[in-house]
Amino acid sequence: MATLLKSKTFWAAIAGIITAVGAYLTGEMELATAIQTGIGCLLAIFIRDGIATAK
Repeated sequence: MATLLKSKTFWAAIAGIITAVGAYLTGEMELATAIQTGIGCLLAIFIRDGIATAK
């Protein structure tokens, strides 16, 4: 978990999730698009973690 918190991918994905939520709440993004963006960001986190633990 400590290596995950140090990765740039993790923080970029968190920023993407926060941006998607903010864009939805301000009306700049539809709910479906915000959900798709959030899922993409979560996938980046989990794929990155899977690659890191597979080595």
